[in-house]
Amino acid sequence: MSPSPHQTGPWTAPGGQVIDEQGSIGGLVSSPPRSYPSVASTESVPPEPVPLRPLTASDVLDGAIGVIKSAPRTVLTVAACVVVPLELVASWLQRDHLSESGLSGALSAATSTTSPAADITWTTLVLFVLSGIVLSVVAGAIAHLMSSWYADRNATAGDALNASFSRLPALVVAWLLVHAVEGIGLAGIILGAAFLMPLFVVVAPVIVVEHLGPWRGLRRSMQLVRTRYSSVLGIAILVAVVDGLLTIALTGIGTLFSFFQWGWIVEAVCSAGSSLITVPFVAAAATLMYFDLRVRSEGLDLELGIATHFAGDR
Repeated sequence: MSPSPHQTGPWTAPGGQVIDEQGSIGGLVSSPPRSYPSVASTESVPPEPVPLRPLTASDVLDGAIGVIKSAPRTVLTVAACVVVPLELVASWLQRDHLSESGLSGALSAATSTTSPAADITWTTLVLFVLSGIVLSVVAGAIAHLMSSWYADRNATAGDALNASFSRLPALVVAWLLVHAVEGIGLAGIILGAAFLMPLFVVVAPVIVVEHLGPWRGLRRSMQLVRTRYSSVLGIAILVAVVDGLLTIALTGIGTLFSFFQWGWIVEAVCSAGSSLITVPFVAAAATLMYFDLRVRSEGLDLELGIATHFAGDR
């Protein structure tokens, strides 16, 4: 069907989002169709660890690992620039409490139901907040990376970090708002926070990819998750279980040195190494859930394909 001669605005799919003259679709910018490069230029081809399509739970878990494997230097650089400094500071501050050293230890201590409230210090609470903000920043950076890959563009670690840090105020405010809401759920019953948590799983990717503020980011996340709440809840639980298992496996060696006065240094290294894997894994899983929700509810894969086709015809 040919466009109307009187149509002057941008083309849009029925019920879809507007595709402007640059081919922008909700934060993704399309490029001309991918050409077949020579062997010498294959390094410039953006990776595609997971096709843009509806995903199952196993697709999300495998894809989260695939994101790290497809561009390890870029992903680990993003994680290292944010995670390692905070891991070292956290481990040093808690060097007298080796069982609670590192961001993962702070998270466990702050969320534990068996530890008395008196054991939760201001240092632990501050590190818990910082660990959540770090995860949000890494999730935003990986979301930027993956949105670039899906749009047939390569992005460097610096590009991803700049995109995420440019939204840092929104990410921080959103994280605080989310945990305030979850705190209200905890005031009634612990399960209340567990059932509220899935509604905000994709907040960081939403804010960075779609350039939204904290309030609109929260509403947008709830809007997307509401269409597949039970699936997101199940996948979020699986991701948390895998994250816990990876943390135990990767940090276990550090406990062998906990009896030495300098053992906190070894634990800091092990904790940082663990976070370099687990934080990008969780961030990539959240990003894949974000794209899956947009594919299922908005036909993002179809719209991006149409934009790419029209870009190639110009």
